[in-house]
Formats: sequence, structure tokens, C-alpha cells
Amino acid sequence: MQRFERQVQQVSQEQLEKELADRQVPLIIDFYATWCGPCVLLAKELEEVAAELGDKVKVLKIDTDQNPELSSQLQIQGLPTMVFVGMDPSKPALRTEGLLAAKAIKDIVQNELSAPAPAAPAPTA
Repeated sequence: MQRFERQVQQVSQEQLEKELADRQVPLIIDFYATWCGPCVLLAKELEEVAAELGDKVKVLKIDTDQNPELSSQLQIQGLPTMVFVGMDPSKPALRTEGLLAAKAIKDIVQNELSAPAPAAPAPTA
């Protein structure tokens, strides 16, 4: 059986800021709490996504109880909340609240977060 611990990483606010600045792939950031039932179910879905997509995406987890200032700054209210950060800086991050199935998460990554297609060269006159 494959181990998922390395594919889904628990991070602090400082680590998150570094991951955002240095990202080479789209990020899924899961804001959760240990007492939240749907968060536990979502963790299993995220493990599946991380295993299937491998190095095409990075999954990070933030415990809202251990990071209350960050949760407040980002107005995290419902749990679980996921923030999807793509590679295209012109596209805003996507945000969802509640439990999503692995397939829905993968669809968001593949359809919304992929890097923009390179622009065709302008015709020369």
C-alpha cells in the first residue's frame, strides 16, 4: 500500500507563504480542524488526489485551530475550506467550502489550475 504522508503536507503560516512564493505546481490548501467530521473525510479524498496526480499538484493542510490569525485574515469560516492556487498569476485562487469528492477536486485542478497555453506568435506583416 502506498504511503500518503509525504504527498499531503501539514504546514504553518510561514511555510505556506514560502510554498506560495516558490510554487512550481498548482497548490491545494486544505483548511481544517481535527474535530471536524467532514474534514476527516476530505483528508481521505485529498490523499487519493495527491496519489493520482503525483507531482502535478501539491496538497497542503492548515489546522485552523493552530493558525487562528491566518484563518481570520483569510476569512475561513466554514470547514473544510479548500483554496486552489494555479500557475496563472492572472487567475484568482478558487475557494470551496465543504466536502468534495476526489473526482471533483481533480477536475478543478485539471480544468482550472493548469498553466495557460502559450500564446501563438503574432503574425509578422
